[in-house]
Amino acid sequence: MSKSFKGRHRLKFATATVTAAALLLVGCGSGGDGSGSSPQEGSFTVPEASAEARQAAIAQGFLNKDLKYDDLNPVLQRTINKVATPLTDEQWSKVQECMKATSCQTGSGGDLTIGLAWDGINPWRQTSRAETTAAAIQSPEVGKIVYSLGEDVPKLLANINSMIAQKVDVLIINTVFGAAVLPAVQAAKRANVAIIQVGSPMPDQVVSQLSGQASEDLCTPQELTADALIKQHPNGGTYGLYTGIPGNNSAATWQPCLTEKLDAAGWTKVIQGFTQWTEQGGAQQGNALYASGKNPDFVAYDYTVEDFAAPYLKAGKTPPLLGSDAENYSLLTQAQEAKEDGIEMQAYISTGRAWFPRVGVDYGIMLKAGEKIEPFMMPTGIATLDELLADHDPAMPANAPIPTFFTAEQEQWILSAQN
Repeated sequence: MSKSFKGRHRLKFATATVTAAALLLVGCGSGGDGSGSSPQEGSFTVPEASAEARQAAIAQGFLNKDLKYDDLNPVLQRTINKVATPLTDEQWSKVQECMKATSCQTGSGGDLTIGLAWDGINPWRQTSRAETTAAAIQSPEVGKIVYSLGEDVPKLLANINSMIAQKVDVLIINTVFGAAVLPAVQAAKRANVAIIQVGSPMPDQVVSQLSGQASEDLCTPQELTADALIKQHPNGGTYGLYTGIPGNNSAATWQPCLTEKLDAAGWTKVIQGFTQWTEQGGAQQGNALYASGKNPDFVAYDYTVEDFAAPYLKAGKTPPLLGSDAENYSLLTQAQEAKEDGIEMQAYISTGRAWFPRVGVDYGIMLKAGEKIEPFMMPTGIATLDELLADHDPAMPANAPIPTFFTAEQEQWILSAQN
């Protein structure tokens, strides 16, 4: 996050129409998760960022310039105010200190301990960890942060149980493992830990045991993309479908939202694959796609898509139209270089959501203060590749997710600090 919000990288976006139901908090009142640590007096004062700064943060974070601050529920309003309030030099130094450790004291004197249990290790997760750390440091109620990274289900479950044993007050998870995390979620509930999923929608049996859920709207961007593709190809077309690991809960949600519309309009799936959400896996699948000769009109993937474009560009050919809901800045550099070579790439990009777990901090604080916050859905939007290119910052690291609320210099530090 920059010292001056006005100097922060801004984006111009095509917008998604988001239903009011997706934006409103279902309930907010007395009762709630439990009787955790008491907040400090006055600690629930929402930072007074300017209306202009708040609106710019909303447009950047959700890729939706028409979404208004007053449309957001109270949890999101608290988070956006923090996003729109620049980190002080002291706070940025504290972020750096915390990112080098598995736990750290925020220095605020707050009573709450926040645990972050992630289910992967990659640049997206590292940026998400930094975003959530910044939010915790900006919260005077939070005195300590504890981290864990798990690349598979057993390790994630072990890490969650370890955090429960460490007596964290709020545990934020962002997992695609669905029902597999139920035993750990139940253990957290028994221990009066406010466990909150911010990310892929979870199965009902997990949601019933969670303290809270701020789920991603994975369908709206896919439906908007399908509508645009159908207009471009009124007689139908062909598509390829990719995700990270077989059976993940994220793909089980977004893929049907895309394919049901396309299939009904006469489109045909001609290829699919799995990348494990790694650079090697993406490169392998991209090369296999090109070598197959199937040349689909459209390729959808839930991480960065430049590996699917690279073999085509290397051969001097135009790649398929691409779709991603977790894109990196490397795609923008690739598209700019392709344009200089006379090749016009096309893509539809949804917000990468790496910053969304910030919301878990405020969600947890409010639960521990006795508020009742029902599960809700995060709004989102969509942008074309050309719109993103209009404000491309070439100094941003290639593997930084779109968007990030950190400057290019800060993001470079964050991505070099993985431990």
